[in-house]
Amino acid sequence: MINGVVLIPRKRVRNWFLSIRNFLLNNFTEKKVPYSAQIEVNLKCNAKCPFCAIDTLPESYVNKEMTTEQIKYLIDQLAELGINALSLTGGEPTLRKDLPELIYHMGINHNFFNGITSNGFLLPELIPKFEGLDFILTSLDYPIAELHDKLRGIKVFDKVIKSIHLANKKDIKVVISTVVMKQNLDLLEDLCELAENLNCAIELYPCEDIIWNISGKSYRGNDIQELIPDLTIWANKIRDLRSKFKNILTDPVSVEIIEKGGFGGNHDGSQKYQDILRCHVAEAYMFIRHDGFIDFPCKINPIKSFNAFNHSLSNIYYSQEVKDIMKKHDDYNFCDGCRLGCAIMSSIPTRWKTLYSKYVRGFLNGNLI
Repeated sequence: MINGVVLIPRKRVRNWFLSIRNFLLNNFTEKKVPYSAQIEVNLKCNAKCPFCAIDTLPESYVNKEMTTEQIKYLIDQLAELGINALSLTGGEPTLRKDLPELIYHMGINHNFFNGITSNGFLLPELIPKFEGLDFILTSLDYPIAELHDKLRGIKVFDKVIKSIHLANKKDIKVVISTVVMKQNLDLLEDLCELAENLNCAIELYPCEDIIWNISGKSYRGNDIQELIPDLTIWANKIRDLRSKFKNILTDPVSVEIIEKGGFGGNHDGSQKYQDILRCHVAEAYMFIRHDGFIDFPCKINPIKSFNAFNHSLSNIYYSQEVKDIMKKHDDYNFCDGCRLGCAIMSSIPTRWKTLYSKYVRGFLNGNLI
């Protein structure tokens, strides 16, 4: 699972059956099981992206990192819960010296379908040390080194390209994640062609105004509205590109949900922006923060937070408080207009119609690698 996208390689055939089991449990029994999980291993980053607020967060909050043994304990707990797909994110996960050990614990000791997110700066020296890793989600916003490096605040373009070549040699699949902005809309076709030539899939979600709420204070990137593209133009661009390239993971379901306004709508439930899919992030996706806390319904808008070292993950997930939150789906006021890819992608496997549209048809059409 990368950013909610599940692409199971052949060596993880067992995980296909686990995915089917979880779908059947979630849809035909009273027992629910999260489809995927993500552990935020840090909040430190070596890049300076304009749409990200991480470098503005309080240092006292950022420094609350879990130890290696704590993260491995949580990986054990996620396996016991029956989760199929697990990824590590940040911040920038490659800044942790124990990353190869954590990957080994996920992919070898527990046979999770697994991946990491990274800006790619440190990947060339780390990829040879990775054992058991299935996927890397790495950032590439421009097909031109100068433009990408300027946006990210570090000279990273060439390192991303080198990382992709190294990953291909180790049979680690790479998904390029492009933040689509007004400024790079006209270069998306070149990016798709570059990804195709590099044997990569590519995800093309629009830039979003993500607000962090910490201890009653809000944090966000600067001048985000200057970056966010017109969603109709973005949607039409993706549809056109999908007719030309088979490596695009941004699927028609997600495009339509985002174009119509995302999740939420009238809060009496009488009318939503779209009737394709409700948000199931609270039940389908378990996100563990860098400090060991789990937020429900989601990491962006926490109503209830649990310390994962004071309660088992199973007891947290099956608690009545969490069950009540799950039932609300996207009826909360803060859900209004949410178009985040993590919420959409984690919700897609919960319904056959959307599961079929993205994964079954995508596989048959050659859009999934």
